[in-house]
Amino acid sequence: MAPPETPPTPVKRRLSAIVSADVVGFSRMVEADETTTLSAVAGIYVNVVKPAVSRHGGRVVKTAGDSALMEFESAVDAVRCAVEIQEGVTAGGAGVPAERRVALRVGINVADVVVDGDDIFGDGINVAARLQGLAEPGGILVSDRVREDVAGKFERPLRDLGWRGVRNIARPLRVWSVDWSTAPAARPAPAAVESDAPSRPSIVVLPFDNLDRDPARDAFVDGMCEDVTTELSRFASLFVIARNSAFTYKGRAVDVRQVARELGVRYALEGSVRMSGKRARINAQLVDAASGAHLWAERYDCVVEDVFDVQEDITRRIVAAVAPEVEAAEVATVRRQRPAHFGAYEMALGAWADAMQAYVRVDAGLRDRAIAQAEAAIALDPRCARAWTTIAFACWQHANFRTGGPLETMIERTIDAGRRALEIDRAQYMAHVYKGAALWLAQRFDEALDDMQEAWRQNPNDVGTLVALGWAEVASGDTAAGKGHLREALRLSPRDPQQYNVYTCLCAGAFVDGDYAAGVEWGTLGKRQQPDYAPILHYLALNHAGLGDLARAAAEIERIRRIAPQWLEQRLAGFSALVRPADRERSLKLLRLAAGVAE
Repeated sequence: MAPPETPPTPVKRRLSAIVSADVVGFSRMVEADETTTLSAVAGIYVNVVKPAVSRHGGRVVKTAGDSALMEFESAVDAVRCAVEIQEGVTAGGAGVPAERRVALRVGINVADVVVDGDDIFGDGINVAARLQGLAEPGGILVSDRVREDVAGKFERPLRDLGWRGVRNIARPLRVWSVDWSTAPAARPAPAAVESDAPSRPSIVVLPFDNLDRDPARDAFVDGMCEDVTTELSRFASLFVIARNSAFTYKGRAVDVRQVARELGVRYALEGSVRMSGKRARINAQLVDAASGAHLWAERYDCVVEDVFDVQEDITRRIVAAVAPEVEAAEVATVRRQRPAHFGAYEMALGAWADAMQAYVRVDAGLRDRAIAQAEAAIALDPRCARAWTTIAFACWQHANFRTGGPLETMIERTIDAGRRALEIDRAQYMAHVYKGAALWLAQRFDEALDDMQEAWRQNPNDVGTLVALGWAEVASGDTAAGKGHLREALRLSPRDPQQYNVYTCLCAGAFVDGDYAAGVEWGTLGKRQQPDYAPILHYLALNHAGLGDLARAAAEIERIRRIAPQWLEQRLAGFSALVRPADRERSLKLLRLAAGVAE
């Protein structure tokens, strides 16, 4: 009888940013002066390459005398490391005769690689090597995929070199050159804000892994992480990275030390969830991101009705481990009103996820689906506060973007749902935010500001409350206080995909101050992230008009006319979200001027 065949070992793959570097003219230099050349190249590797790779969270895969292959999880880290290496090599060559001066070529690509122990293989590595071969001495060339990944995240210009055919690669490559020799492009205030390290103990709750790989469980797993983040952020003694920035790492294999550098935090909570029927196994561990050491770990086996106890216990233990000055008993003061029916809680989580996506995508259909799912949760449990908050969020979106029915109807539905959520659970601070935002649309500014201030008092670390309060303050004319809260939001969520909301508010605040140049800078940052967001185009147009640049102002107004005509017509008719009469009059005058509408 033939022995049973051994099943083939599965191929292990991962997505990587690959950096290929080699020494220009190495053979010629070795032939001319072997000892000096080998010593110089070895010195560059030890003193420049290895430290730069370590600082940017990468690893050197292999070296071959005159070349090195490096791997990074992030294209941004790969390009920044390459720049640092070229700067170091150039600085080290100062004063060295040209014929003995070492220069490098660098090529960078992002691709799926095959992993074999410490080595990696694949077509993507060949592409990086071909790019490196095309580079000028001292140059850095990147693929089109790298250019897409670093767009808006890298401070130096990239120059399009067009399509190039290369040896042994069937398809032509679109090639970009990194202009690393120029100073990084100046950025407005967020750069200073982001570099301001928090003085409080700082933590990020990373998305937990859904080990069942069942998409239907994603809302539950993500919702649990969001709840833990919310409970931690209620403590003024903790600096907690916002959910939106943390969730940019979802589905990625990350090194917590790299995450710490990118987000500016000391601690990271990571974990996983596996479910079978009504039972769940939740693993959580707290990591000192500076050293990689595990400070605390726990495994929980529970039935899904007990998940709230698990969340509270995780929060209590994290607070005790990270911030000893916060008494663990204080966690009891932030307990939420629990829904009586766990199925209602799961439905509410799904509805909340849809409402969040509806906001990001500006999708009216998803808003309606979120409302329907939240209503189904309320049918099971009328006291499910999260479902009522979700309805308030989705109806406010309808009101804000003029979809889903008459404006007045959507405003009243938002206010009513917010009130119901707060009657059930006074800790539903986001219900204050959406209720306040609807009151703002109704021009009931004092009531709206009261709601936003109450939300901030309940959770001063939440980005949504900071943006809402910051907006209310700048729109009311208190731009100093508003800008302070908005900058704090940038610190708490440095990788937020909805950061354009903050830029919109800062753009509006600059307009209120009459600082039109700053307004254009903030508006341009927001438009780069979300080019079809009517509010930011509106305030960008007003600032352009304030500078006298009517051509650019008119172009922004025309874009709004295409994407949100009703929204624009209401503002041309006199509606304004600004409070002070002088600001309202100035905004209407400049808006009509930019739109070519007669007074």
